[in-house]
Amino acid sequence: MPPATHRVRACATHELPPGTVRRLRTMPPVAVFNVAGRLYAIDDVCSHAYAILSEGHFDGTSLECPMHMSRFDVRNGEPLCPPATEPLRTHQVEVTGNEIVVHVEVGNG
Repeated sequence: MPPATHRVRACATHELPPGTVRRLRTMPPVAVFNVAGRLYAIDDVCSHAYAILSEGHFDGTSLECPMHMSRFDVRNGEPLCPPATEPLRTHQVEVTGNEIVVHVEVGNG
């Protein structure tokens, strides 16, 4: 059986220009990124230790954890350097009209 998801409106497309991130206060917390016009969504809590990743430095395709400086690829959730070794869960993103909608997977990834 596929994982349960719920659709969450992130924002209007003009509110997330390229090079920006938007935090969704969902459970689990999710961050949505615009990478050169392509949209990606990952869990917004570091897989190494509890830290809100969207508060870290977003540069191109990578996001740095503000707590221990691990970096993650926002396109696939993969860790790019220690201390994080576990990937982040990704979520499907769609554009409906001028709205960005994220299919947030619920439960323990």
